[in-house]
Amino acid sequence: MTTSQTDRVAAARLAWAALKLTRAGRHPVGVDRLAATVGVAPAEARRLVELIGFTLRHDLVSTGPAPRGAHHRLAPAEGTLGAGPDGSVDMFLLAIATGERVHAAATCPVTGTRIRIDLNPQAILQVDPPAAVVAAVDLGFGLDNVDAVACAGQPFFASAAAAASWLVAHPGGRIYQVAAYLAQAHRLVAALEARPRFVL
Repeated sequence: MTTSQTDRVAAARLAWAALKLTRAGRHPVGVDRLAATVGVAPAEARRLVELIGFTLRHDLVSTGPAPRGAHHRLAPAEGTLGAGPDGSVDMFLLAIATGERVHAAATCPVTGTRIRIDLNPQAILQVDPPAAVVAAVDLGFGLDNVDAVACAGQPFFASAAAAASWLVAHPGGRIYQVAAYLAQAHRLVAALEARPRFVL
């Protein structure tokens, strides 16, 4: 594993821990607590925080107003977190990290079809259109049993057919049905939390 791969794995683990400990950016977390959770020295946690682009002020780490690509808007009646206008697949990690219901709206970049998704950590509550898929790239983390990981900018498409040109342009990319990607996000989280075996 090269240094850059090592940094990417460590940064992914730290970013996940920060997302979870800050309750998706609502409350800053102490850098020492974050370091202990991830299993790195505080100086290494500070380096990784800078690498990721999180804010470190007075030994408190803030992930910013939202995970990349998402906006924290509480829907008045339901207390639903909302994903941003790009419908980033970070919404899957947001739901798992907070335990809350998340809503995303996106537009298929090929067909122009409006896509709406509601989920909580356990289930997909709504997918419209039902054939919508998530496009995901393998970032090379080498995590056991995890083929692809969530990151901002991975689009939703109205269907697998609409995503065909994306697959050609992204060798190694995969297309998932929305429900299957929730399971994939849970596998990613399990892998991130298992290296080393710290409970977040």
